[in-house]
Amino acid sequence: MTGWPASDQLNGKSILHGIETGLAKGSDTTIYFNHKPYALAELDREANQLADFLAAHVAPGDRVGVMARNGRTALLSWWAAAKCGVIVVPYNTSNVGEILRHQVTDSAPRLLIAQTEFAEELMRGASGIAADLTAVVVDGADAAVAGHSGATFTFDAVLAQGDSDFRARPSRPRDPSHLIYTAGTTGPSKACIVSHSYICNMARDIMANVERRPEELLWTPLPLFHLAAVSHVTATVLLGSSISLASRFSVSRFWDDIERSGATIAALMGSMLPMIAQAPETEAAVRARGQLRVVSGSPVSAELARVWQERFGVARVGAGAYGMTEASLITSTPPDQYRAGSAGKENDSFEVRIVDADGYPVPANTVGEIVCRPKRPGAMFDGYWGRPEQTVAVWRDLWFHTGDLGRIDNDGFLYFVDRNKDYLRRGGENISSFELEAIYGAHPDIVEVAVHAVPSALNEDEVKVTAVRVEGSALTEPELHEWSVGRVPRYAMPRFIEFRSGLPRNPVGRVLKHQLRTDGVTADTWASELPGRKKSV
Repeated sequence: MTGWPASDQLNGKSILHGIETGLAKGSDTTIYFNHKPYALAELDREANQLADFLAAHVAPGDRVGVMARNGRTALLSWWAAAKCGVIVVPYNTSNVGEILRHQVTDSAPRLLIAQTEFAEELMRGASGIAADLTAVVVDGADAAVAGHSGATFTFDAVLAQGDSDFRARPSRPRDPSHLIYTAGTTGPSKACIVSHSYICNMARDIMANVERRPEELLWTPLPLFHLAAVSHVTATVLLGSSISLASRFSVSRFWDDIERSGATIAALMGSMLPMIAQAPETEAAVRARGQLRVVSGSPVSAELARVWQERFGVARVGAGAYGMTEASLITSTPPDQYRAGSAGKENDSFEVRIVDADGYPVPANTVGEIVCRPKRPGAMFDGYWGRPEQTVAVWRDLWFHTGDLGRIDNDGFLYFVDRNKDYLRRGGENISSFELEAIYGAHPDIVEVAVHAVPSALNEDEVKVTAVRVEGSALTEPELHEWSVGRVPRYAMPRFIEFRSGLPRNPVGRVLKHQLRTDGVTADTWASELPGRKKSV
């Protein structure tokens, strides 16, 4: 019924395998961007045209940096890179300032592609490597970019001049496909080296996990700078199905989008599910009741799943899987074994254990760290870009240590419990406390600062800045929050700020973040009013 390829059939494959197979079979695969349809054959021709351009400006193994919302620019950059052996580096469209500068400098792309709204910010981030850029491509009417004096092209002009029958030596399956940045916990954010084989294996696993059918359309606002969206698109092409990608997520428009798309599966970030469940009733929500068979997102509690089932008529709520950029899917839900609130079971891609602080396995239903290792080659990341010592550090006793806490019940189902790291996660984004502390530490009125998580009603983290002001400073919390705009990505803007006379430290001077997390939102904490979020103090 499903036609899923076996995992061993995807080892040694790439997205190009799915495209070529689909075209040979006359696949009806359609990819929608904001409800506008594009046929697989059309996108393949345009990817060839862009690949023709890339091959003239960069060499296999070079990086191409991309900053674009979900759309043709993001998708074609990825497919074109695969067609000529180039690594694509998709930057988060919310990144600004020092965080973006670090990622662009670290990945050292030879060519940049950006939508007009991001072009100038991206060029500011690329100021340190501008001399090494062969070209900049802007998806807009004007190719001119402030701060760049080199070769610039418009995206449409590049496509118009490219060869739609372009053929070159494509990437090999174990070659890097993407560098995808994830938050640093003891330093700046680092890039995971993601191979074509890894993406295809994850795509196969996510198809099986939700028992996706070829006739079903999947709708998602997940961005193509994240591995999840890349894998959903790959799964769609491999399965010969269709997918609708939104460039933005809106709670108020969610059910209108679902109804218009005809989707029966929605792939969301975990924080979106409670926001939709708490939203007022709409006519579209009433009309679309029962349309969705699956809504994925993690983590999802059994209570939240029940709300979705009863209010919206969704049969399965939650991803029922566990993974991260470094390794996915580590666990998944076997056919007909969905359990609300669980993260599934060990699958045929990974071995999974729960261990104590010394690495020893713990009994069933005991909380410990989640560790894993692949059962087949090319099933997870190939290390952190330019950081071999950090790659080695996450492997101990031949197990990859996730830094997350969980438990496995007597039936083998994994339940996520908490994160055992100093990073935070909000709106589907990993947030580096190290990077944010560097930004706030540069404020002239701040003498020391700690960025840490406090619980949110949306089953995720809220960001809190606890800081010590310079003696005599009159800096207020709203002023510091306003100062953050343009320096801190939108997804990392602090919900809470508190000024203290000092930070709690251990005998060797390390800030006790666990104590700050335990303190949470105190009587002296200032709370911002962020769009779409309720004030909780």
